[in-house]
Amino acid sequence: MKTSTPNSSVHKQVKSSAVNEAQSVSTNSVAIEADDHHHHGAPSGIGRWLYSTNHKDIGTLYLWFSFAMFLTGGAMAMIIRAELFQPGLQLVEPNFFNQMTTVHGLIMVFGAVMPAFTGLANWMIPMMIGAPDMALPRMNNLSFWILPFAFLILIASLFTEGGGPNFGWTFYAPLSTTYGPDSTALFVFSVHIMGISSIMGRLTSS
Repeated sequence: MKTSTPNSSVHKQVKSSAVNEAQSVSTNSVAIEADDHHHHGAPSGIGRWLYSTNHKDIGTLYLWFSFAMFLTGGAMAMIIRAELFQPGLQLVEPNFFNQMTTVHGLIMVFGAVMPAFTGLANWMIPMMIGAPDMALPRMNNLSFWILPFAFLILIASLFTEGGGPNFGWTFYAPLSTTYGPDSTALFVFSVHIMGISSIMGRLTSS
């Protein structure tokens, strides 16, 4: 009858500890390789931000864009507040005041708040679930880069003949239909692009 000696018990514990440590090192190396996969051979400089499929880079782009839109919408808010500082006409014409109110609402909701949440999701979701990246990373990249074009179209509507949209960001009819300016088409088109970006961003996190 064989009995286990203290030396054999210690030997088994050491061997088990070595196996566990080897497995831990292997798991960490796989995670590091997966994380570095998106940076190996990737372009540097501006190309890194244009073509990146790394969730952290895209999340950073979303957050910086959100901050820029927050400043833009905040500048419009200052015009609105300055005009309302006292009764009567202060700085801008009533039509331009309505345009600022409309575009300010859209920029703060679709340009500041929603991209900020998407940027935080891009940063946090893969790390929370242990994934190397978001699902469909190239779509994730495209979902961001169509946003700046959407807001360029929206802001460009302010410089069209007849001025920008002046009926409120909720598009209430008949102000947005019968009495809407010619820039209403640009306004609606930009909102459609924002919606496409939001849908694509949602698909990448599923």
